[in-house]
Amino acid sequence: MRIRILFLQAAASLGLCTFSAGALAVEPAKSPSERVTAAPDWKASAVSRPATTRPSPSATPATIPGEIATSTKFTIAIDIGHLPRKGGAISAHGVFEYEFNRRLAKELFERLKTSRSVRPVLINAGGAEISLPKRAEEASRQKADLFLAIHHDSVKDSYLKKWEVDGKTQKYCDDFHGYSIFMSSKNAKPLESLGFATTLGRALLDAGFTPSLHHETQENRLVLDREKGIYAFDDLIVLKTAKMPAVLLECGVIVNRAEEAKLNDPAYRNRLVEAISSAVENLAATTQSSPEKKN
Repeated sequence: MRIRILFLQAAASLGLCTFSAGALAVEPAKSPSERVTAAPDWKASAVSRPATTRPSPSATPATIPGEIATSTKFTIAIDIGHLPRKGGAISAHGVFEYEFNRRLAKELFERLKTSRSVRPVLINAGGAEISLPKRAEEASRQKADLFLAIHHDSVKDSYLKKWEVDGKTQKYCDDFHGYSIFMSSKNAKPLESLGFATTLGRALLDAGFTPSLHHETQENRLVLDREKGIYAFDDLIVLKTAKMPAVLLECGVIVNRAEEAKLNDPAYRNRLVEAISSAVENLAATTQSSPEKKN
């Protein structure tokens, strides 16, 4: 496994990680990672462990009207992180992460619906009880070329401070801000995942966003590309079970009071959505004529 990680780091630094790099494809891991670290407290039951409940019929994701899964467009599955009843992190003002995830994922979906080259699919638009592997399965059913999980970030509990919001005690940490990008070397297409992570990180940097490196210091998470904020998190279930290239984006640190305010600003989110969309459309443009593109 360490050889695989070192190879991915070298690929990131040398720019070898292109989406359709079939000749450089890496076989799925056959042994446990040498770097097993515990998930942060706030993600322990929400991200790194699948739900035990079955998805209901309402778990069917939204698709563009008139465009079915046989579309020749590049298809991206946009996954809304967490669930209404398992909301993930809690912001400085007491709002569950799921609400941030749902809002931005839907805005990204609407933006990509206008694209001439991309067909977006919104996974679990209705907020049904759906497991992490089922999300990846739904992306496969929709014949997605790329899986993007939308999340918002927090910090470990030991870094949080208390303050009062509308008469209630909430927790915050203003010491960390920025986005983070995660990929798994256990994904079916790790090099392609890293390739999109690199494209996404560059698009976010070009749009004026900055990465956060707090997952390295707080969780001993391996950084693949420090400049672009790309991490290896091999055992994220939704990434390692996806059959297509998959990336998880933490859009910002919602326990940071200033960053939470920015993420509640439509103009700021529009800039974020445009950066993500440009990365997706750039990838679509480079893969439309690829022999690996599905019929």
